[in-house]
Amino acid sequence: MTPTPPHIRRAIAIALGTLAVAGGGVALANTIPNQASSNWAGWVATAVPRSARVASHFTTVSGSWVQPAATCAPQQRTFAAFWVGLGGYAPGSKALEQIGSEADCSSQGQLFYYAWYELVPRPPVTIARLKITPGDSISASVHVSSDHVTLTLSDNTTGALRFIKRTAMHAPVPDTSAAEWIAEAPASCSGTDRCRPLRLTNFGQIGFTAASASSIGTAGTHTGPIDDPVWDSGAILLSSNGHARYSVNEASYALPSSLSPGGAAFTVNFGPTAVTGPTGLSGPTGLSGPTGLSGPTGLSGPTGATGATS
Repeated sequence: MTPTPPHIRRAIAIALGTLAVAGGGVALANTIPNQASSNWAGWVATAVPRSARVASHFTTVSGSWVQPAATCAPQQRTFAAFWVGLGGYAPGSKALEQIGSEADCSSQGQLFYYAWYELVPRPPVTIARLKITPGDSISASVHVSSDHVTLTLSDNTTGALRFIKRTAMHAPVPDTSAAEWIAEAPASCSGTDRCRPLRLTNFGQIGFTAASASSIGTAGTHTGPIDDPVWDSGAILLSSNGHARYSVNEASYALPSSLSPGGAAFTVNFGPTAVTGPTGLSGPTGLSGPTGLSGPTGLSGPTGATGATS
């Protein structure tokens, strides 16, 4: 059993906004501007008109990750979902096809790990026969052909029989305009379009690997990593306040890293502690301040140990 009631669901990207980042802000190589969302953190790839010959839309997304060990906060229900999916990114999107794993906390501090899939706007479905535990290596994929969807998930650690779900989607049909690799704060929904992100579980860090997508166009198909030049790609940070820079009153915050060489791997950190974070590891021009920590101007502290040129 999981603590997730029927009205808790993974949702389309909520409140996506482009970030104008400077100084110690997020600096990630991409072709889509950095964005903030109140429920998604990770990377997205989108089909673009310039590549219509081989990428008018996506057909497949896949990726792997290791289930993180989560930490519960006293008297707080929290939720974290890790998934790959197609759709749900564009403004006005009505569909999202996704599959992944979860780390939820009850208000009594009990942890729940499980696998699930969801075909928005339908409700999520728990994959009860797969028992997920921290440290498990998980691989997942979503494939769409016309209105037919195939979702797969494997627990490579336990060797359990791979989960495969084949179904059709009508009204709406599947959205294949984007491919995503995401850590999410699931939402509480009172209707199809009325969703409020819930507090994110402290999952520490999760690493997505073997991330790839396949697309199709008028002249054939194409497969590549997240940052393949055939499509556009970009990072999304999760901020309950909608800002690039972390603030102490954030209910939820998660920060993606830049892509690894090859464009098929990255990490997402709970909180502002990634390698290049909203507050950074140093001030704009120096490493030390009056207390020996990062100072906003990097001027030297009273001891004069370091200064603006440090």
